[in-house]
Amino acid sequence: MDTRLATFLEVIDTRNYTKASKNLHITQPAVTKHIHSLEEEFGVKLFTYDGKKILMTKEAERLESYARGLQKNYRDLVDSFRAAPLKKIRIGLTKTIGNYAYVEELSRMMKNRTNEFAITIDNTGMLLDQLRNAQLDFLIVEGRFSKSEFDYEILTEDLFTGLCAPGDPLAKGVFNMEELGEACLLLREPGSGSREILEQKLQYKGYDVGDFKRLITCSSLQLITKLVEREVGITFGYESILKEEPNLATFHVRGITDRHEFSLVALKGTGGIELYHELKRT
Repeated sequence: MDTRLATFLEVIDTRNYTKASKNLHITQPAVTKHIHSLEEEFGVKLFTYDGKKILMTKEAERLESYARGLQKNYRDLVDSFRAAPLKKIRIGLTKTIGNYAYVEELSRMMKNRTNEFAITIDNTGMLLDQLRNAQLDFLIVEGRFSKSEFDYEILTEDLFTGLCAPGDPLAKGVFNMEELGEACLLLREPGSGSREILEQKLQYKGYDVGDFKRLITCSSLQLITKLVEREVGITFGYESILKEEPNLATFHVRGITDRHEFSLVALKGTGGIELYHELKRT
């Protein structure tokens, strides 16, 4: 891989020329020279400054997408030359998908194969960062992502709606947002796909999560569903959760309940989309 691009990615990751030079074991003037060389070659400005803060230009964002793909392909090539007996397949899944929606799909892909698998379950933001750093081969996510930055394919849709205990007065009903103000809301951590979807929809209607009577935040989706089952409060998520959690009920909220995409995401040009379909075929 072009050492200038490696330097460019390190500057993006650290947002500091001095830290980049230390991590790469080169001088700071060498870092500056690599960046200037790229700018001259492409005829664009890659970084600007807001005080001491380094900001990326739109051209830098395009170059980053290209460089991340090269970085992953290079690492994959190195691994192949080292003749590892089995290709380890690294998959990232958001919590709803990994714990509920795609359990059967994963079982079919992994069963009776000789490959090693490394499955990472995390929120959408963390998974996208790992993908950018070539630590994962592909993701399946329900949250938002930059479709211009990645290769992607929409796999399916699921209904995003309210979830409550079967004995809750909300169960199976249809409500306006104004009728939920006295409810206790159990919610995933910031950065999770389901939380971003809910916050976006609430904002469009002029609300936010702070408008509920009480808010409980938890990074464990399984714990949230167990607390909802025990009538601690309500939450919002995908209807497919009920396949694994039959002791929950759904309710619809006008302007909130809607169908959302589950997407396959990979770095551009790295073959992650093709790898997923190969796993499904065999």
